[in-house]
Amino acid sequence: MQQYRTLMGALGLGKKSMSMLAQFPSNSSLITVAGFCCIVLTAPAVAKDQVFLTLATGGVTGVYHPAGTEICRAVNKSRSEHGVRCAAEAGRGSVGSLKQLRDRDVDFAIVQADWQHHAYLGTSVFSEYGPMEDLRVVAGLHTEMAAIVVRADSGFMDVSDLKGQRINIGPAGSGSAATWGQLTQHLPWSEEDRAAITQEDLSGLGEALCVGEIDAYFVVIGHPAGVIEETQEVCPVQFIEIGADISEKMVADTPYYRAAEIPSGAYGEYNAIETIGTRALLVTVEQMPTHAVSTVLRSLLSDIERFRTVHPALTDLAGALLVEAKTEAPLHLGAVQFYKDQGYLP
Repeated sequence: MQQYRTLMGALGLGKKSMSMLAQFPSNSSLITVAGFCCIVLTAPAVAKDQVFLTLATGGVTGVYHPAGTEICRAVNKSRSEHGVRCAAEAGRGSVGSLKQLRDRDVDFAIVQADWQHHAYLGTSVFSEYGPMEDLRVVAGLHTEMAAIVVRADSGFMDVSDLKGQRINIGPAGSGSAATWGQLTQHLPWSEEDRAAITQEDLSGLGEALCVGEIDAYFVVIGHPAGVIEETQEVCPVQFIEIGADISEKMVADTPYYRAAEIPSGAYGEYNAIETIGTRALLVTVEQMPTHAVSTVLRSLLSDIERFRTVHPALTDLAGALLVEAKTEAPLHLGAVQFYKDQGYLP
């Protein structure tokens, strides 16, 4: 079987073809497998001029999934002209999506800028994998902002009151969970103080908070966020600010966090909420063909008016903002060429 796998690798076939190979009995001849490879390479002829892309997004109740779905819709609308097809997949959060991208399980991903930074350098939760030096940025999207939500009658006034409480921080692999880990480095909490932390996804969070199954939840998300609006429909809530001292430390210590403000009116009568934010990015790998990258960007920009209506967090997105993201990973060559052609880069 190893010699067959070597042959498949030499022919440049990917994981799907490898899984098809695995269906052959172990005593199959090399000629049989070689014949299979020829069939894969020569048929279907229609597909040889097309590029098929997968885009990892996020949970269906956040911003990433509708944004990614809309990007793919824009690409597919004119696929007969450029030969690129796109499919958006509900992802595992920023950290999980970056791991998928590294393993070539997806072609593009929407991720938080902070975890793009760590993946590129091989730091924090990516230290065991080493630097992802071929990670490339395609575009900057909206700003994701941290929010801590509690019941209005909880009596919690600031983040220190949450020590030892049942706080949901999002599933393992999500940007929210990883950001919470960085935030709590600035809190004098012991392991026992963190023992009640939970890591459920966004679905059902509102009900869990309102019926008392959890005491708070933490999200890093575009605002207004559906999960918070859904919670408000079940019970009154209030927001706990991270605190200026922690926010200032996180902004000063890193290039990817910035002081941010959830605007007043985002959730009804609440005043503006001081917090930290990070940019959401569309990323890929260096090996992605420039034609595919420029096609994605051209499709997005040509339908930018519709894209802005997908979620309120995307309302202010404009062509010039796509290239403004300051990131550790460089822009993909296809993105550089596209932005130069559009006049957004010199």
